Amino acid sequence: MIDGKFEFKRVRRRFRHPLRTGLGSVEAVERILLRSHSQRGVGYGEVAPWPGFPTETTEMALEVLRSAQGSLSHLAAVVDASPQLPCLAAALSSCRHWEAIAAFGGSLPCAGLTSHDGSDVGQKKAEGFRTLKVKILPTTALADVRNLLVGFDGTLRLDANASLDLAAARAWLEFVRSEPRIEFLEQPLSVGHAGYASLGTAKVALDESFLTPAGLSWDGPVVVKPLLVGDWDRFRAWRQAEPSRRVVYSSCFETAIGRQGALWLAAQDRAPAAVGFDTLGRFERDGRDRHLSGPSAHGVPDLNWEQFWQELT
Repeated sequence: MIDGKFEFKRVRRRFRHPLRTGLGSVEAVERILLRSHSQRGVGYGEVAPWPGFPTETTEMALEVLRSAQGSLSHLAAVVDASPQLPCLAAALSSCRHWEAIAAFGGSLPCAGLTSHDGSDVGQKKAEGFRTLKVKILPTTALADVRNLLVGFDGTLRLDANASLDLAAARAWLEFVRSEPRIEFLEQPLSVGHAGYASLGTAKVALDESFLTPAGLSWDGPVVVKPLLVGDWDRFRAWRQAEPSRRVVYSSCFETAIGRQGALWLAAQDRAPAAVGFDTLGRFERDGRDRHLSGPSAHGVPDLNWEQFWQELT
């Protein structure tokens, strides 16, 4: 990282309705937005931890940022030497590549995120989504998903958010493997669960269990959250060495800064699946979303990021 300085802002975002996850309901999230100044110019990045993922917390990231006292080279050296800081590493990667990120105006097919009861499947279909992500719980019945397939002619992804026991995971996986219009069962078991060895990798995707490529011993699909994956250059090198692996890029409910960077990173993939970025409109109106929602996730190449930064409170 070229020497320079950085500044940061801490923001809090409240969901319009509590978001259900495998660890319970989430009512609000905290984000740290970075702005770097160096010979490369001005760059932006976002620190966006998410519940259930083994990253640094917001408070840990703030401690590192404060200790660096605005020195970009000092911050980069600390983060590079600390693999337990993947969110900060991703944010610095965004700052480093910001010139290309800010210019990104491409689009990627996007999977629709349904409500926990599937009541909005008809709406998502009308909006043009061809892939839907459906959350399942231990109480979800197979018949519920079968009914969704009857009314939707696209494909489904089932996300268990690490909420199933091994017996339930096996039952769901038997169903998923028998249904060609279901792409995969995502994170059926908790992180590190020994049962993954018996499930096999066919149509099982890791999410919480996949953070960065380091030490990965899994040849099945993975869900990558760009803002949690660590250094983007290292991730891209790993991806180029694993071109046949199925990779799905997914949001962690970031602001416009993080979303623009995450979409740019996903677009560098030669064979990206439909991305999981149907996350707009979930927060109370706070001015921190600037992209458009829909079945295609678009970059915003004409946004005034300096103005966006100044308007943050």
